[in-house]
Amino acid sequence: MFDQILWWLGNATEAFILARSMKGKLYEKYPAFYFYLSTVLLIELLRFATYIFQPSLYQTFYWFSEFLAATVGYAVILEIYKHALNNSQGVARIARAFLWAVLGAIILKVSWNAVSGPVWSPATTSAQLERDLRTVQAILLAAVIALLAYYVVPAGRNLIGIIFGYSAYIYASVVSLAFGSLPGYGLRPGWRLVQPIAYLAALLIWGSTLWSYSPNSVAETESKIDHDYKLIAERTRRAISKARSFLKMGGEL
Repeated sequence: MFDQILWWLGNATEAFILARSMKGKLYEKYPAFYFYLSTVLLIELLRFATYIFQPSLYQTFYWFSEFLAATVGYAVILEIYKHALNNSQGVARIARAFLWAVLGAIILKVSWNAVSGPVWSPATTSAQLERDLRTVQAILLAAVIALLAYYVVPAGRNLIGIIFGYSAYIYASVVSLAFGSLPGYGLRPGWRLVQPIAYLAALLIWGSTLWSYSPNSVAETESKIDHDYKLIAERTRRAISKARSFLKMGGEL
């Protein structure tokens, strides 16, 4: 009964947030985030239909849909970094390239494990990919929070809400997946409620912080993160220049 209450509350809250985004046109400002919410809502409805009409396919569909949600959720990470670094284009380009490289590495790792294993299981592969994606997302969220705090990057109410709401859900997912790999997990059904409760909490955070558009403040002077980026870029340029000169001279300084 409690599971069903959480399910209905979650779906109703998602629908409310999506409806509110259309009224305030927030979906134009955060398209990846609202696409993620729409995907999760659609997945929940499809799971319900599968459970009712094709229960034998439910477990397989569940893991495939979890993988899909985790993959689409990675787009939220990209959008968070985009908005967090919108005043530092150089740093944003490096962060974007790094994030795409990390995603590619995860997919290659899981694909290699699936191909090299004795027996390929779609459900197992999807579960591994979800676990790795959620873990990496948790690390990247911690990194962006630390970045915002250390460099005192101005962030609007919308961005802060997206970050902390998504962090709450991702960290709960990592804990839930970790317990899911332990023996006797099925004997502790209470842990299965961690994810839906955390997601409902995230939805409540988003519902309150995304009521209206609140853009990030624009820094009037050069930020510390831009200063550090330019300093590192200049040092890197000098090191590369010295290395090229060394090679051109045949090893002579």
